[in-house]
Amino acid sequence: MPGQWINQCVGLYNERHFVMFMMYLVLATFCFSILGYEKMFQSLGIIHLSGPWPHRMPEVLYAMIYILSAVLCFAVGVMLSFHLWGISNGETSVEAQDHEQYRHRAKVRRETFVNSYDLGRKRNLLLFFNIGENGYPWYTLVLPLRILPYTDGRSWARQEGYDRHLGIRAGEELTDESEDEEEE
Repeated sequence: MPGQWINQCVGLYNERHFVMFMMYLVLATFCFSILGYEKMFQSLGIIHLSGPWPHRMPEVLYAMIYILSAVLCFAVGVMLSFHLWGISNGETSVEAQDHEQYRHRAKVRRETFVNSYDLGRKRNLLLFFNIGENGYPWYTLVLPLRILPYTDGRSWARQEGYDRHLGIRAGEELTDESEDEEEE
């Protein structure tokens, strides 16, 4: 089943798999970078062997693959960190921008903005990966299994007692829920 990991880009029910794909890619490229650095130095002639390059792959090709792997490890690692930070805060990248404006508006009124979807870093991560209590076992993170998220993709867990964010008033929402429903 090709494309199981990024099935139609990152769509409904694929968020968990996309983040796990990034984790696996960072881990694999990190291991290659750590375990292959000696061969990298050999391919560049920094470490000299007693004879010619002992592998079928040309030295320059190995060096290019190694550099690409190290760059991918860094770049995807940064992207993964960004996504995990957002998940642990209970917000998307768009919501993070909106929430900054909500915090400012609430501060001007001497109120506090509270993200009603932020259940705490650990709980947010457990819910996103659908593991732990009321979810799947932790080992489903290391096995390539198709696990459905805890949500239907339209309704999300909120802090107990909150049906909306605290600190913003009706009409101040930057993304209007009624407009989103009309577009669908």
